[in-house]
Amino acid sequence: MPILVCIPAFNEGKVIDNVIKDCLKFSDKVVVCDDGSIDNTYEVADAAGAEVIRHEKNIGKGEALRSLFKFACHSNYDTIVTIDGDGQFLPEEIPKLVKNIEENKSDVVVGYRFNNTRDMPEYRKFGNKMLDRMTNMVEELSVRDTQSGFRAYSKKVIENIDFKMKGFGSDAEILIDATKKGFRISEEKITVIYDTGAKTSTKNPISHTGEVISSLVEITAVRSPLKFMGIPGIILMIAGLYFTINVAVTFSEIGYFSIPFTLIGATCLALGLILFLMSILLFSISKRSLKK
Repeated sequence: MPILVCIPAFNEGKVIDNVIKDCLKFSDKVVVCDDGSIDNTYEVADAAGAEVIRHEKNIGKGEALRSLFKFACHSNYDTIVTIDGDGQFLPEEIPKLVKNIEENKSDVVVGYRFNNTRDMPEYRKFGNKMLDRMTNMVEELSVRDTQSGFRAYSKKVIENIDFKMKGFGSDAEILIDATKKGFRISEEKITVIYDTGAKTSTKNPISHTGEVISSLVEITAVRSPLKFMGIPGIILMIAGLYFTINVAVTFSEIGYFSIPFTLIGATCLALGLILFLMSILLFSISKRSLKK
């Protein structure tokens, strides 16, 4: 099966040359989306033999992936591989990722980075594991490494996937949407080089984590509002009723009126009602958007 490698890149001019050349050894074509780099990423990628899509300004990894997937949809390649341009993943492991797709055993194969975490910085271990658990909770996934950017997709996934996030939250959203649409997802252990000899990370790990969490909250609210807003709303309303009834019974029996319990009951009722009504509204909106 013909293989297309897609590389989202932002200020990767120091290392992307080798990444592209190594990818070409294990694929039929490489396309790079230069997401508004202010260095020489575009020139280096072009000289290395990749076709380059250029964004005039930096608009996020999700938008870069969207441009790459659009290119892939209009191409003749059956298998699409995404890999970061910072040199941390090994292109020589592309055959390992695409094997299950070529054998029709999987539709999406995610590179699993936690096989050997000895060299992984502690903050990355903690942050990635936390984001993995949150992502799996949103849609009850069984993917251990939801943030890995080294993946292989069958073309039918690329043609049918729908994601809205502009930034790093797109990695999680793609898996959530693929699961909802019944695509088969598997994982393959991969090697990661954390010390590439060049400082290529353009994202602060704290802001990266915050962006992904914010995206997950947004995905949750839009995709599963009844589950994540409606149910908590009902629980709050029940709690509010409990406190309100308790205040009323106590007042009728001994004439004591509890202001704290009254405030708690009123607050729970109000918040619960707001959450419940918002969940119904968002559910209606999401259903309409799906019909379109």
